[in-house]
Amino acid sequence: MLPKKDTQMAQLRSDTNFPQSSLGHNSANTSGANAVHANLEDEEEGEFFDAISEPEDFKEFEMDLENALEEAKLAICYFFNNKFDEARSLMQPYAHSSMYHSMGHAVFIFLEAILTFEQRHIAEAGDELKKCLNVCQRYKRKNTITQSIGKKFKRTNYTQISDLEAHAELCYAEALLLRALLTFIEDETLTSLIRGGMKIRHCYNSYKECAQILTRRQWESNVSKVHFESGVRMGVGAFNLMISLLPSGVIKVLQFIGFSGNKTAGLADLNTGYRLSGLRQVLCAMTLLGYHLIVCYVLSHQGGDLELCHNILEEQLLLYPQGVWFLFFKGRLEFMKGNLDEAQYWYKKSWKSQNVWTQFHHLSFWELLWVNCLKLDWREAKLYASYLVEHS
Repeated sequence: MLPKKDTQMAQLRSDTNFPQSSLGHNSANTSGANAVHANLEDEEEGEFFDAISEPEDFKEFEMDLENALEEAKLAICYFFNNKFDEARSLMQPYAHSSMYHSMGHAVFIFLEAILTFEQRHIAEAGDELKKCLNVCQRYKRKNTITQSIGKKFKRTNYTQISDLEAHAELCYAEALLLRALLTFIEDETLTSLIRGGMKIRHCYNSYKECAQILTRRQWESNVSKVHFESGVRMGVGAFNLMISLLPSGVIKVLQFIGFSGNKTAGLADLNTGYRLSGLRQVLCAMTLLGYHLIVCYVLSHQGGDLELCHNILEEQLLLYPQGVWFLFFKGRLEFMKGNLDEAQYWYKKSWKSQNVWTQFHHLSFWELLWVNCLKLDWREAKLYASYLVEHS
């Protein structure tokens, strides 16, 4: 016999430890809004970022690319095993000098901003991403005025770019994408939409530049190349896939201004990126799972590749057995197969796997609401619906 609703709600609150104010869209005061606008200024190709003052002993705080990649890989392992504090602590000390540490640290602040939508978090994320872009600029290849003009008329000689400069270009593109997304969540005005679109175009051009770098230069280290290629496959593949989902009329306009939207090519890039053992392999896996398990069923009239999802989840759950995202996708896979009891089990396991970022719980609660509706367990469904209404 099910316990009473009040008892269940109390238990739900106890399990989640959810701060009631964390999802509120707090109204920002004038100074807060100005700070956000300052942090999210337009990101055109001609924009110059402020130079970061470097201490005399700056070299002592630098980290070479190989060690930076190793620590970034360890941080990803921590993150997807729900060890968020360990991952953040690993990234923070070198966030001012290493592009991968700076990127990792900025991602944590960015996630906090998109989970809470609070203006102070959005402003802080804008600051951190701007610092990350500055760090990337420090390591990107510097062009003279003559080289910049000549680049418009002849092909770039990518053989002169070092591995470090190539990775700086890739991290720069990724940071630009996050800044563009931050612009969209800052407010819902037409101005922000246009600014965000311009930033995404700049980001897309950076990814295309990275694709050229990948194929038209000799790499100093094969390990470095694998990590770089996984990022390029992830970025270019995700862009192609996302654009291909838009209405045909919109795609034609985007193609006219330089975007491409080939779903087949996008999925091929993501699958290639997933098969590589690079840093962004797990992001390729997440994108493929999101597309086949959610997007296909929401935006199209055909199902996703459930066999591929099954294979991906088997591999990823061995690496990240308590990972909140992969437990959630496992529940979604069982849901799409019609295995309601198994879906409920995995959704609850995802929900209870971590309490650091309790906003993630709402994804599981939403799915559990519909699972219980299909099971005709209306009392349980009402429990999750009531909680979401109260706290979302």
